Amino acid sequence: MLKAFDVMVPNPIQVKANTTVFDAIKTMEKHNIASLIVTDENDIVLGVVTAKDLILRVFAKGLDPKTTRIIDIVSRPVTVVEPNTLLKDVINLMIGTGHGHIPVVNKSGKAIGIVTIDDILKFVPELLEIAEIRK
Repeated sequence: MLKAFDVMVPNPIQVKANTTVFDAIKTMEKHNIASLIVTDENDIVLGVVTAKDLILRVFAKGLDPKTTRIIDIVSRPVTVVEPNTLLKDVINLMIGTGHGHIPVVNKSGKAIGIVTIDDILKFVPELLEIAEIRK
């Protein structure tokens, strides 16, 4: 069975909690990504911030991206999984929480990867083919 480790993107891009929204956006632009993992000073995952969060929690409210810190708009509580979490359980977490970006953490709470809806969709054609063969 597929696990989080099998579909995650390793070494996810992360920012510290005190990073400004402006700098976070620049990081997202540089890496062409739609989410960032937010960590404390010890690299423990505190949350995830997405492009949607930036639009709804910063720009729609007229906040200044150069003075607003990421920790002030990050999605919390954070939903995380361990590498051996079954993919079906990751999907159920996404459905249940509405979080489409889930950090994969080690035992100390540090991110080693991230699973997104897009990562899961890459496996759908293969899974559908397997389901057809079993019929």
